[in-house]
Amino acid sequence: MQNSRDQQVYAGFFVRLAAYFIDCIIVGAALMAIRIPVWFLSLGGAFGFLLDDFIFEYSVYDIVLYLLKVTYFVLLTYFTGSTLGKKLLQIQVVSAEGRKPSFFEIAFRESVGRFLSALIIYVGYIMVGADKQKRGLHDILSDTCVVYHHQKTVAIPTPVTYNNIPYAVQVPPYQAGAAQQNPYIQPMDRAGMPPGSPMPPDYPKMPPVQGEGNRKMPPQDTLGERESSKTED
Repeated sequence: MQNSRDQQVYAGFFVRLAAYFIDCIIVGAALMAIRIPVWFLSLGGAFGFLLDDFIFEYSVYDIVLYLLKVTYFVLLTYFTGSTLGKKLLQIQVVSAEGRKPSFFEIAFRESVGRFLSALIIYVGYIMVGADKQKRGLHDILSDTCVVYHHQKTVAIPTPVTYNNIPYAVQVPPYQAGAAQQNPYIQPMDRAGMPPGSPMPPDYPKMPPVQGEGNRKMPPQDTLGERESSKTED
C-alpha cells in the first residue's frame, strides 16, 4: 500500500459517485459490442431463449451482462487497486488493516457488498457521507476503504529571523488631512536607532573626518553682546 494509515486521505461521497458514473459509462460502451448483435438476432427470433426469464425476472442475457460488469470491477480493483474511473480521480481501494485486499474480499465487495448497499434505497452508499472513514456498507463488510493516491502533507513555513533590525517601529496608516509629522515615528540617528539608545557592540564606528580634529569653531556672540558693542561704538 502506498500510504501509511496516519497519512491516508479518505475519498468522499461525491468523488466516489463520480468515479462510479465514469465506470458505468465505460462498461456500458464496452457491453454495446454484445448488446447490438443480440438485439439484431432477437429480431429474427434466434437465441430467443436467452431473453426469457431464467431466475426471477432476470434472463440468461441479463446474468451474463451482470457477470461481465462485476468482472470489470473485480479484476481491475484487485490487480491495480482502482478501476478506470477511480484512476481518473486518483482514488483507490485499500484494506482497512494496512495490507493489500485479498481476491475474496474484492469479489465480495463488488458483488454481494454492492447488492446489499443498494438493496434498501441505496442506504449502504449514503453511509459514505456519514461515516468517519467515508466507508459504505460494502466497504465495512469487506473491511476496505477508498483513499486518495497522494499523501497528506502539512506545509511548515520557514522561520524568519531579523538580526540587523534593533527596533520595530509601527506606523499607523496614512489619513488624509493628518499632520505632516507623525508622532509615532521616532527620530533616528546615524545608527538607525532613537537618540539616547545604547549603540550595539558590533556597530562599526565612523572614522573621524580629516582636518576636523584641530578645527575650532568661532565663538557665537549673543544678542546682549551685540547691543553692548553697538553702545560702545
